[in-house]
Amino acid sequence: MENKSSFVNRIKANFVLILFICFIIFLLLRNNKNNNELQENGKQAKAYLYKVKGVGSKGTIRGFYRFEINNNYYEGFYDNENLKEHYSIDIIYLPDNPERNQAKQFVEDY
Repeated sequence: MENKSSFVNRIKANFVLILFICFIIFLLLRNNKNNNELQENGKQAKAYLYKVKGVGSKGTIRGFYRFEINNNYYEGFYDNENLKEHYSIDIIYLPDNPERNQAKQFVEDY
């Protein structure tokens, strides 16, 4: 017969697993909503890569970009192995909130 503490530990472990799965689903839905909004209402602009570097242990290349809208600067990043520092990329941003932006290629591929 199972003792009470191992039963409680199994319940805790299952609860943590369920929370983790819910968190992953939330992230996926949020990213999908953001990309849909960018596709439907976004405007295109040029952004310039000011830094490109490897991140993580899997060799991911991340480019950090900056763009200007109405004399204000906004930033973002895009993971792609073909990025080169000081190159430009097309980005999509929301006109009412340019902080919500993404590389155009990412939006199209999503």
